[in-house]
Amino acid sequence: MLWFIYGYFGVLIFMERMDICGICVKRKIFTKCLGCEKHLCEQCARFELIGSGCGCVWPVYYCSTCAHDPTINPNAAFREPDK
Repeated sequence: MLWFIYGYFGVLIFMERMDICGICVKRKIFTKCLGCEKHLCEQCARFELIGSGCGCVWPVYYCSTCAHDPTINPNAAFREPDK
């Protein structure tokens, strides 16, 4: 969700509201999407474990769009479709 604020000399400034979810616009934020960097609540966040060749594994969160996009999420092919 974007807020519009008039700055100096009438310039329009876009600011993202930081206290609500960027998907459902209802709940308080929990984390950010690693792909598009939207703020997400616990219901809208999709948890993934991303591994690398060295054996390291990182927990990450995606929005539902980025979770199913194989160019962003390397595990997208293994995900079940959202209901």
